[in-house]
Amino acid sequence: MKRIGIAGIGQIAGDYMSIFGEGMVDGAALAALSSRNTVKAEEAAKKCGISDIRIFDSYTDMLDSGLVDGVIITTPHTLHAKMAEEAIARGISVLVDKPLGVSTIEVERLVTLADGRPDLAAGVMVNRRANKLYRKVWDIVRSGSLGELRRSSWQITNLYRTYAYYRSGSWRGSWKTEAGGVLMNQAVHQFDLLLWIAGMPERISAYTAEGLHRPVTTENDVTLVLFYENGATGTFTASTHECPGTNRLELSFDRGQIIVEDDSRLTVRTLSMPEEEFARTETGYFTKVPWTEAFEEIPIVPNKVEQAATIQNFVDAIDGAKDIQCSFRGGRDTVRAVNAAYLSAWTGRPVAVNFDPDEYEVAYQRKVSEEEGKNAWTGKE
Repeated sequence: MKRIGIAGIGQIAGDYMSIFGEGMVDGAALAALSSRNTVKAEEAAKKCGISDIRIFDSYTDMLDSGLVDGVIITTPHTLHAKMAEEAIARGISVLVDKPLGVSTIEVERLVTLADGRPDLAAGVMVNRRANKLYRKVWDIVRSGSLGELRRSSWQITNLYRTYAYYRSGSWRGSWKTEAGGVLMNQAVHQFDLLLWIAGMPERISAYTAEGLHRPVTTENDVTLVLFYENGATGTFTASTHECPGTNRLELSFDRGQIIVEDDSRLTVRTLSMPEEEFARTETGYFTKVPWTEAFEEIPIVPNKVEQAATIQNFVDAIDGAKDIQCSFRGGRDTVRAVNAAYLSAWTGRPVAVNFDPDEYEVAYQRKVSEEEGKNAWTGKE
């Protein structure tokens, strides 16, 4: 039985605690919590029906207690990397809530540390990778049956958030404490899926709007143009202020197309031959390549089901029974792509995903300095 600890006691930690309390994970038990607010931690444990548990007011004390084999980090973004380092340094497996970190410098360091401890499970909680529909899309793309990618497009504008949401935590919507907005937080799941399925682009050109219709200093509206090595292009659009919004993924290949609508409707169109072969041999002007179409409706499951599956994968990976669902390398790639997008928006130029991490660090610290003294609720100094 693997003993798991949770660091942090916010809303998402409560969700993970309830997963253990409801017995949704096999071969593991929640053994410890760490939070500066021990009273709140005790109340949360009791609410989830967990009684045999130790509460620590210090994260490092929990790590040093000998009571945990693995830890789940659910603290604000800017704390993720340091806390993951502390776990790895003590030989403790770690699952970091998204994102893995906030800068390319720190996530590259984490990858190096994890590579040096192959005996540990080190992963990122991007639970959408456990979704059956998107795993099926991943399988189709990896099979090569639709050929080479021509275009990717994801419009995810149904991530609606109210003023009350941003007021719920002082760290929300701040460059200093959240290190980003919709791209780093709310839409990072979809952006991660796009990178996982379609692959990393070569460079990114980005437009972002900060505090659009919401009292935040970070971006809550973003449009990216992705440029892939093979000449394919992509777009990624996300916001938190549109209602009801849209959730639609399209992937076009030289032998077909995949469409996913609202996380539940999957359409796969397969061409009878490669598009360019048809274009070279067809004598008609306006004809199209014949295709077949398959449609499947896959019921949406609660986030908790995907979260439980991701935690189960983490527990199994601690035992060496399975590979981790999203490794630190996968988490690093997503953070690097987010950083490239921000750097593009701030400089007004396309940015290669292999940019100099020091350049981003300087630009990010400048954003933090500009933010200090500004009241997000008024937009004034």
